[in-house]
Amino acid sequence: SLKELIDNKIELLEKLYPRVSFEKLQDDLTIKSNKNAVDRIIDNLLTNACKYNKKNGKVIISIEENSLIIEDTGVGIKDTNKVFQRYYKENENGLGIGMSIVRKLCDILEIQIDIRSEVQVGTKVSLTFPK
Repeated sequence: SLKELIDNKIELLEKLYPRVSFEKLQDDLTIKSNKNAVDRIIDNLLTNACKYNKKNGKVIISIEENSLIIEDTGVGIKDTNKVFQRYYKENENGLGIGMSIVRKLCDILEIQIDIRSEVQVGTKVSLTFPK
């Protein structure tokens, strides 16, 4: 149940990032996959959506058919082609390995990941799960 994983993450992130609001537009989506790996993917994406958001920013989580979509109103990503490279960082925050781990887990689990971003507008990450 993706809803259960997401709700648990949001409960923690609301305490860590009180300046970010969460909007959940999702129904539940149940998938057959490695729960720990999917949890790690969602944790990284939601944490990034908070960490790189603007003050009083928003994270919108929705489910459409077989896809989980996480959007934020953050600083955006300058080069989405490089974001999955190990140690790639656009600023001083982080180690630059989280998104490379996300890509590796998505590849192993056959989850399609798509990132669209505009600097100073925000980022939209879509995860499409195999049927």
